[in-house]
Amino acid sequence: MQAENLTEVPKPKIEILPIASKDINKYWPLVDFMIREALRFSGNFANVSDIKEALISGDMQLFIAFGHEGDKLNKVFAVTVTRITDLDRLRQLEGIICTGAKRELWTSKMADMMEIFAKQAECDRICMLMRPGWSRVMKQFGWKMKHVEMVKELKNG
Repeated sequence: MQAENLTEVPKPKIEILPIASKDINKYWPLVDFMIREALRFSGNFANVSDIKEALISGDMQLFIAFGHEGDKLNKVFAVTVTRITDLDRLRQLEGIICTGAKRELWTSKMADMMEIFAKQAECDRICMLMRPGWSRVMKQFGWKMKHVEMVKELKNG
């Protein structure tokens, strides 16, 4: 009796791509919707055009989780937008947007990329603004919850 020839299922392959400011317009169609949705869920603290301009100017940075989940159909799984802030006593990389799908495929790689990028930018720490559910996910990568951001919207007039 001969063993059946089983076809091997390709493994997921996801890469975290740091996008240079000169390439933002090229990649923007792939991330525009995700950034708009993240801003909407975060109370529209910025306009999508403001984020795009800050990315183009280099005031913010864009990272894309790109690849396939084994089906060889490449797509964007996640987007992270960061900025570097120089405070009186330290320099920190701040994550202001992190959104995506199939989190189990890219969170480890994104956490690693944030650390690599922060070290290259000579940051003293990383500070990510995240929704509460992310605290459970990020603990496995050595992250600690230090603060919770509480927001109350005020109406003018």
